[in-house]
Amino acid sequence: MVYENKRVEEMNYFELIAWLGIGSSHPGGFPATKLNLDAIQVTPEEYVLDAGCGSGLTACHLAKTVGCKIAGVDISPQMIEKARLRAEKEGVSHLVEFCVSDVYDLPFNDNHFDLVIAESITVFLDKVKVYLEFFRILKPEGRVADLEMALLKELPANLRHQMEQCFGFGTNPLSFEEWHNALEQAGFQDVEIKNTQALKDNGNVVMNELKKDWLLIKDLTTKIKRQPNLLPRLQKNAGFMKKNRSYFGFGLIYGRKPTLKKLGFKDWVWQVLFRRKA
Repeated sequence: MVYENKRVEEMNYFELIAWLGIGSSHPGGFPATKLNLDAIQVTPEEYVLDAGCGSGLTACHLAKTVGCKIAGVDISPQMIEKARLRAEKEGVSHLVEFCVSDVYDLPFNDNHFDLVIAESITVFLDKVKVYLEFFRILKPEGRVADLEMALLKELPANLRHQMEQCFGFGTNPLSFEEWHNALEQAGFQDVEIKNTQALKDNGNVVMNELKKDWLLIKDLTTKIKRQPNLLPRLQKNAGFMKKNRSYFGFGLIYGRKPTLKKLGFKDWVWQVLFRRKA
């Protein structure tokens, strides 16, 4: 496996989660996922992209409960392997397909999907760049629904440095207003933030997810023996969030790709003349 030769200390957050095989390490865990899916009301006719699909938990849940077709992408080959195994085990391989891909450069045509969902990936990336790519592959009137962590108040420089030590350089949660603006900058309309919540003191999100799956717990025991610094690494991440949780919340950044209006001849001439003058 791709991370077996890396020490825990050398892994970024994405690599750590992939190595552990966790599918719902985002704020709120899988309960937040289900709450958000209820809010956006996915239909069987929609074609959905799960961007940063991880081990395929959300995609397979949607396939089983709604019956829609879903494509899942993740930058980690290990996660894609786990997602495919999950789909086969849960009997939804005919509805879901998974591939390795970078969300900055998705391998799909323009105007391809009805809905894009994402969970705690954009916080680590260039927000507008990601949203522009989502905009490209969505059909007109298509929707984006992105569950992300947000800042409830300004984060001091020393805490921001600690956060990056825990979760990786470039980790950058925005305020809800800034998240809203980033989606609008990419061209989305009717932007709103749904299901906003403060971060609760519910312990270590990663450990909570591991405890739900006995296979993961069994695997964790082996990995701790192999890499004794794993537990301290998990405790460090959890400790930071617990100590500073008053700074953080999360919500669903939601918007719609507008239908492009067809220009009449006069409008087209005016637009051409205006561009020449500019």
